[in-house]
Amino acid sequence: MELFRSHRRDHKNASTNRPPPQPHSGQFALTTPVQPATKKLSVSAILFGIVAGIIGIAAGLFLGFALGAALAAAFHVSTFEGEAGYFAAAIALLVTCIVVPGLILLTLYWRGTRGLWLFLGLITVCLSLGVIAVSGFGIWYAGQPHILNINGPTPLLEFEVKAPAGQSVETLANIQPELDTPRNRMPMPGYWHTDAPKNTGVRAGYVELYFRTSQRLFVLKFPGDTDRIFRLKLPANPMRAKYRAWSDWQNPDFVAKAGQQPSRPSGGNEYQIRYKMDYQDR
Repeated sequence: MELFRSHRRDHKNASTNRPPPQPHSGQFALTTPVQPATKKLSVSAILFGIVAGIIGIAAGLFLGFALGAALAAAFHVSTFEGEAGYFAAAIALLVTCIVVPGLILLTLYWRGTRGLWLFLGLITVCLSLGVIAVSGFGIWYAGQPHILNINGPTPLLEFEVKAPAGQSVETLANIQPELDTPRNRMPMPGYWHTDAPKNTGVRAGYVELYFRTSQRLFVLKFPGDTDRIFRLKLPANPMRAKYRAWSDWQNPDFVAKAGQQPSRPSGGNEYQIRYKMDYQDR
């Protein structure tokens, strides 16, 4: 009997000393790891925000276009002259402007940014995205062909070459003119006019200006002799009225022999050129 009483007392004491059951014990709790709050804006938070912004732009445009197309069909927006497309694009931009800041703020909050730093982080990330967009556009634009006259015939550069004093025009018989620019893979060949120029003592010709660039070198190729190189004083887009008039006579800026680096001319009597633009008005 004493043994049974002792067992009951031990069982009662064990029940009394048992810790209370924890709430939701036996259940799995889903938690999102959130960084502890900080009093500054970390570089990692900005980088995560930039990534979130890029994802938000893609998601916002995709969802916005889908929503815009659905709304255009629901409201029977006319497809005449692309009205439905403009409507869908407007909805896509609106959705993107909502999704992107929201996703950036959520990401910054997840990285522990709080209070005023949260809005400063949003501004920083948006400015960073703007810089990335401008840089990307600049790289894309630099890789474009930059055709000078897209919707019209190729403009021509008319030129005249004058031999040094004491030399006849016949010395220009075997000279090959050409135009070299950073955008041409190969120099553009020039062509001599077959008819006699109005100005005696010169030889006239033309070369095509295909690309838009301010770095143009006009070269007179002398077979077996020193080439003359002229830097043309023309802007990237010389299709203006003032460039239709003849320029002043210009001496070569550089001279070069085949296989050698260009150098400055030593001076004295030299070949000279002048030029003007010839193109059709748009």
